[in-house]
Amino acid sequence: NIATIYDDKGYEAAKAAAEQVIVDGYGYQIAPVLFKPTLTTGEQTFRTTREGALSYFVGGNPTYPNDGGFALKGWRKCEIKNAAVFLNGNTGTTVGNVIITDKNGNVTTVDKTWTFLKDADGKVRIMAHHSSLPYLPDSPSQITEAEVLAAQEGWGEALVKIATTFDTQGLPAAKTLAAEIVDAAYGYQAGPVLFKPTLATGDQTFRTTREGALAYFVGDDAKYPNDGGFALKGWRDVKIENSAVRIDGNTAQTMGWVIITDKDGNVTKVDKTWTFFKDAEGAVRIVSHHSSLPYTPAPAPAAAPAPAAVASAPSAPVAQTITTTIAVETSVAFGAGLVVGGLVGHFW
Repeated sequence: NIATIYDDKGYEAAKAAAEQVIVDGYGYQIAPVLFKPTLTTGEQTFRTTREGALSYFVGGNPTYPNDGGFALKGWRKCEIKNAAVFLNGNTGTTVGNVIITDKNGNVTTVDKTWTFLKDADGKVRIMAHHSSLPYLPDSPSQITEAEVLAAQEGWGEALVKIATTFDTQGLPAAKTLAAEIVDAAYGYQAGPVLFKPTLATGDQTFRTTREGALAYFVGDDAKYPNDGGFALKGWRDVKIENSAVRIDGNTAQTMGWVIITDKDGNVTKVDKTWTFFKDAEGAVRIVSHHSSLPYTPAPAPAAAPAPAAVASAPSAPVAQTITTTIAVETSVAFGAGLVVGGLVGHFW
């Protein structure tokens, strides 16, 4: 009723209707009402006063700045499904679902507990009202930070294992192991993986296929002649330093450094961004992998040499010298402008 009045007659009429509903339906004139609305939070979660209840239903009260007016959301239908009703003297308590539908057909279900009191005049009033959105347990495919960190650690261990297998058993064994690791760690079986390796270039920079990924790690593929086998370079230790981890449902993104050390103690550091996906079977797989060498800024340009001193000369040649100097300086300034303009054009 409040929602349709608001749509038909405006805010003031809806507010007046809401005030009457609260007077008739709730027991604020008897005692504080134990009202916990669905969409309240913080220190204003509980609305034990008439003012707080009215604000929740129609908003418009600066004391409750987060209230948008729950009763003004275009509701057109309300269905109540009680799970149980408990009667005790002049009180009754219900628990169940309230299912409300708006004018666009959108349906909202809330969990609801009411306690009603029948007063001395025979009027039934709400004295407790707890409403909440239904609890939604985490999906089985919800990824956790612990799983992400474990996947990163597993990637590092796999890189070292391929390298040591190559050193002790040769390329065929290392290649077989790498194929198993790619299948287990990456999501190529579900679709293209957004893999940009550190040392790939040209038309083969992006390895969106299993074949391309395997060639990058172990080489030995004529289609990828520039691949020397990144995983075969004698790696013995991998350390991962995340700058940040972002989790969203069944995916997670990480960004940071991967620091790898070879058998001779040489250390390589790369900038790394991964996206991990947890599938319906609970397997965590890499679906995006961008790796690059850290940016090294160019050295500062050397200072220009000081201009040579100009010797004194007779009046006419002096004028010529001054003219030549001005021309040179103008050319240098114009050339500098071209350089700066070129850089600006490049960055834009």
